[in-house]
Amino acid sequence: MKKILFILLIFILGINILNGEKFSFYLGAGIRNVTEERYEEVYGKNNITYSADIGLKIFGSLELFLHTDYLKCDGKLTFSKENTTLTITPIELGARYMLGNKIIKPYIGAGMGYYTYKEENFIGTIDDNKTGFFAEGGIRFLVTKPLFIDLKFKYISLNIKNDEGSDIQLGGISYMGGIGVTF
Repeated sequence: MKKILFILLIFILGINILNGEKFSFYLGAGIRNVTEERYEEVYGKNNITYSADIGLKIFGSLELFLHTDYLKCDGKLTFSKENTTLTITPIELGARYMLGNKIIKPYIGAGMGYYTYKEENFIGTIDDNKTGFFAEGGIRFLVTKPLFIDLKFKYISLNIKNDEGSDIQLGGISYMGGIGVTF
């Protein structure tokens, strides 16, 4: 998977150089809520996630992007009240369609991701990965060229099977904001 992403990134960069299109780079933070009901009991609600993405305009208003987040939550197990930690880190590849004018640009996007997740507690450690999908919508405000502010809403679909074979939904809704540059 990593080799495919690397080859795709090199290909996209080559197209960008030939076409003279623009890159964007974004750093942000936000709140991520996981859909799984048991998650809130253990890790609480509104956990902080940190994010970064690099985008490449390829055709007019269409932008390809590579995105990553970092979510680490500490909690207490439901019955034993022992400490537990969950970490989720995705590598997402998607496309977004930018609308609007030069100053205000709403957008919609979608793609798929390769999600690594790790849960550690006294019972044991689960360290695995899974492919999932996401859809997002947001708005960019141009502050001054090349600086922009980005606000987005994102839904992630990430279903995991536990040892007993039941589904666990580690996806959910994220609200993010950050600052970026285009070049």
